[in-house]
Amino acid sequence: MVVGKRFKEFLALGLALLPSAVFAAQGSGTLSGSFALIPQGSSVNLTTSGKLDWVHWGLYTPNTLNRKAQVTPMISDFSVQGDWSCPTCFIDYYQYGDNWNGYSWYDGLPVQSAEGTTTGVWVYNYPNAVGSGFSFTVPADPTPRTLYVYVGAFQAQGQLRASLSDGSANAFTSANTATVNNAGNGPCGVFTLNYSSANSGQLLTVTWKVNMSKGSTANVTLQAAALTAPGADNPPFVLVTNPVNNASFPEPATVTLVANAQDFDGAITNVSFYSGTNKLGQSTTPPFNFTYSNLPRGIYNVSASATDDAGLTSQSQPAQFIVYGSGGTQSNTLDASAPSIDLTVEGTADWAHWGLYSETDFDAKDLPARQISYATILGDNSVQQFDDSNAAAFSWSDGAPDISANWTTTGISVGGVTNGFQLTAPASRTPRQLKIYLGGYGVQSDFLAYLSDFSANPYSNGCVSNMSSGGYMTYTINYAAASAGQQLIVVYKASSVFDIAYGNVSLQAATLQGDELFPIPVSIFNPRRIGENFAFSFSTQSNHNYAVQYSDSLPATNWATFTNIFGTGDTLSVTNLNVPVARRYYRVQTQ
Repeated sequence: MVVGKRFKEFLALGLALLPSAVFAAQGSGTLSGSFALIPQGSSVNLTTSGKLDWVHWGLYTPNTLNRKAQVTPMISDFSVQGDWSCPTCFIDYYQYGDNWNGYSWYDGLPVQSAEGTTTGVWVYNYPNAVGSGFSFTVPADPTPRTLYVYVGAFQAQGQLRASLSDGSANAFTSANTATVNNAGNGPCGVFTLNYSSANSGQLLTVTWKVNMSKGSTANVTLQAAALTAPGADNPPFVLVTNPVNNASFPEPATVTLVANAQDFDGAITNVSFYSGTNKLGQSTTPPFNFTYSNLPRGIYNVSASATDDAGLTSQSQPAQFIVYGSGGTQSNTLDASAPSIDLTVEGTADWAHWGLYSETDFDAKDLPARQISYATILGDNSVQQFDDSNAAAFSWSDGAPDISANWTTTGISVGGVTNGFQLTAPASRTPRQLKIYLGGYGVQSDFLAYLSDFSANPYSNGCVSNMSSGGYMTYTINYAAASAGQQLIVVYKASSVFDIAYGNVSLQAATLQGDELFPIPVSIFNPRRIGENFAFSFSTQSNHNYAVQYSDSLPATNWATFTNIFGTGDTLSVTNLNVPVARRYYRVQTQ
């Protein structure tokens, strides 16, 4: 993304530092700190400053957190500091966008890159701002590391304190002359903390608070943090750019896999391509690509790994694509959800609603057998029930366990990247229509619908996308498979979460229209022996498979199938050849 003008690059290591404060160690740990103002209009390059990890807060909302991708996270999210014991005090944190300098990155998650964004977060503590602010942690052990903390203040003087959890070095506390000290909005600053602890498994805790109030809305701001170490190598960054996620190709497919790989302090030596865990091939020169040929129908997950000249390797996120055949049909539409939906009217074949009273509630059309499945939860996050007055309202009069409901705006939601829902509906040669009613908040969604026999081009869409608001949409899928006994599979999940605290995808209801699916009982009639053969007839139902079986004794432990027939709605005759002159039992099993 681009925010405002393009800023000149700014590296934390290039600052003119104020005199540092170094304290005598109590053990064998070390902790020293220094401070410098950040030039107005410059942009801090978090990718190059944070070779081990970096974090930026507040890109879109107070809860937006972007961090370095393809590394193990080391910098924690912040916690808000303030006087929580005061019953008449007010403490909250907010996003803002008028910082005097910007921040850029090129290896981020969930937002891959940003140019000079002037965003961050601030804490407001009423009526007494002194002592309010932010706190976060980074790991500490005997390995020397350097942490850059990018902060600001408004109508306030801030103070930074850093301490090791094992107490193996004296804590660092910034002096009044070595901190951000603004009468209003003004320049921000960076604290450089060099540290190591005497013991493994420790934490460095950093707290940035208001030390002196200079106005009624005094507050401190927090924008970013970057972690590195002496001699650290910035790992390569690699991204599969082709195919895009959930792309589809007709069989037999030839797909060119393409990866964008960068190294920020060296060079890329090779990129390897994988299907699952199976290595497909390797490319040593850009553009990095591999031709994946003659692929039959199915789902494929591919990824790339990049290695730099220091031997460090990074793995990309997988990209999924589908190869499809012919014989089925699928067409799709997307609309904003209507204000009110009668599930009984819409769901002539079946309907389902989630979350009427709690996150475990599931109501559906009162039928002998389910057709729309219960939702499978994707990911480890817990499911929440919601009742949103802005959501679509649902009614029904033929449900179970709740017979009826009147205009309920309830549903279920789940937060977190790649988390969401999966459900299925039956598919055969019979044309059907499935509608899914869903939504999302502070999220980029990922919707996919495909037939289990891959007999038609699948549908992928990410239309539910918002930074800090909700939206409710209806996906309509008209479909028929190439054969009986198939399923329409629907997957709805978050590909990115813009609000780490509240971002979620939500599910309310689904409706199904189409021919009756329940098989009618099969009756065998006109049995007759014709020479050495035995024949009989039975009535069939369209779009059902029938297994014609026999056994030479009852009770039968194993029925032998001598033919399979696809139902047409007509009466069909079958013949069992070379039947011995003995007792034999027959049955027809509907599938």
